[in-house]
Amino acid sequence: MTNSGGKPNVQVAYEIGMFFLAAFSVSTLWVNTGVDDYIVWGTWAVFFVDFLVRIIKSEDRVEFLKANPLIVVAAIPLDAVFQLARFARILHLLRLKTITKYYTMPLIKFLKKQKLYVVLGGATLFILLLVIPLYVAESELSSFFETIYVSFFSVVVFYAAGFEPETLIGIIITVIYSILGVMLHGLIISTVFDRVFNSDWFQTYWQKAKKKKEDIAS
Repeated sequence: MTNSGGKPNVQVAYEIGMFFLAAFSVSTLWVNTGVDDYIVWGTWAVFFVDFLVRIIKSEDRVEFLKANPLIVVAAIPLDAVFQLARFARILHLLRLKTITKYYTMPLIKFLKKQKLYVVLGGATLFILLLVIPLYVAESELSSFFETIYVSFFSVVVFYAAGFEPETLIGIIITVIYSILGVMLHGLIISTVFDRVFNSDWFQTYWQKAKKKKEDIAS
């Protein structure tokens, strides 16, 4: 069976399930559940199997790897290899961010079909609406303006340092901010890349470079 978007229902259920699993993995940055390792490594294991399946199904595996370098990095648990704590932490955050972006791609593709200023305006309004419950829930935030700063910083910078939510509401909102930030990063980068690639000057340069390469080959 398929849904109105043409995707099999099983695939849709899988994508939704992995989205929430990725969200749980991100939440382990701020809360110790006692099963954090199982959540993080369980998410990675499913991601790794997904990664292998996509490579096997890919017609050109080398091109697939070249086109998805960060996915390759995320698929390799380098943070478990390196002993330097700070470096391992950076790799851990990179893997979590990449996996989160990977499983939010359906949403990013949907947002990409909308006008960019509408998406950014809606995201800004959404962030500001969540500022109110975050300010009420977190006693560490001394002012409303500090809460606004922390909120936008959490969206711009994955796992914003300097603020550790202490309440369940604060953790949920911070996770939402982090996932929203990953989606907006992916959306903006993809939009900028498409506009540059489809611009007249780039296409002219691309065609000249392609023709020059063909002339050299012949």
